[in-house]
Amino acid sequence: MSSTPKQPSRARYSLPASLIFAPQELKQFRRWQRLFTTLKPTECGILPNAVEYEEFQQWLRKQDSGYFSDVFDDIYEHIQPGTSPSEPAIASSCRHPVHPVEADQRPTRCPVCTINVHIKYMKVLTHSLHGANGRPLPSTGTPSEQQENLYLAWSQGKLSTLREVHELEVLSEKEAEWFKDHYDMLAEDVQSASKALDHYWLEITESASTKRCSTQKKKAIAFAEGTNFLPGRPADYFLKRSLRYKPGKYTSLDPEYGNDDDVSEDSEDYASARVFVLGGPPEHDTSVTVEPTHPEDPLEELEDDDGDSDWEDVESDAEDEELSEGSYISFEEDTESSFIVFSND
Repeated sequence: MSSTPKQPSRARYSLPASLIFAPQELKQFRRWQRLFTTLKPTECGILPNAVEYEEFQQWLRKQDSGYFSDVFDDIYEHIQPGTSPSEPAIASSCRHPVHPVEADQRPTRCPVCTINVHIKYMKVLTHSLHGANGRPLPSTGTPSEQQENLYLAWSQGKLSTLREVHELEVLSEKEAEWFKDHYDMLAEDVQSASKALDHYWLEITESASTKRCSTQKKKAIAFAEGTNFLPGRPADYFLKRSLRYKPGKYTSLDPEYGNDDDVSEDSEDYASARVFVLGGPPEHDTSVTVEPTHPEDPLEELEDDDGDSDWEDVESDAEDEELSEGSYISFEEDTESSFIVFSND
């Protein structure tokens, strides 16, 4: 199976790789470290750098795809095929043509792929740091151990990226000097340090603009300190037909909203009133109740009825005989008011 060349041991912070790897992926990473690095068994599980992270991801992709490499792949990486002076050198890993200035160094990756490795790794570290809510400022609280470790890993990765950018800038100056004497010998598909720098700054600019746009879209709603979020007075209580309505108590102070016409007594709805027919034939001495033409008001259950009738003064038979001289019809509404309409005066 193909593998990357053994990586020399390097000094690093004792940061766990679990900061950026899930448990199952961490298990695979420790296996990759034992196979393709010179780390001691006690050092396995330490956070990788950008290049190691990319090589591990490539190894994972080969594992998932079931790819079985040639047994001579490891040897091929150390053999440089013969090329004519007019052909550009090829990077051993990405297989991209590199600039003649860098051809003598036999690079594993071209400058564009190299800086892209650092960009991807920084995105992973940034995502993990944001997942832990960042590193709080000293004035806002004490950061947890995970936040401190993630911030330290992010800082270490950022410094490594800036060192690579500095090396690309130095290499870009050498390419500019070479181009003065060989301006007609450089192929368009050559991945130079200048292209790598342009790619890096483009990624940084787009990332900053995306962050700025996402910040501007965020909006917040603020409430006054005395805002009461509990359920308030039901809307039906503000209607004039409500038994709990008190004229003027909840009236708007704005004159534009206080010009609604008052409801007169003549326009009152008596559809739900009880009708008593008195003094007529015996078959009409019973009370008649008119069915309401509109749904019953749900607030009628809240009415405080004292049980007293407006006609309880009519107690004696003598008074009934006096009233029998003329017939009349009485209406009694389920309110404190009552109305009498005489048919024969």
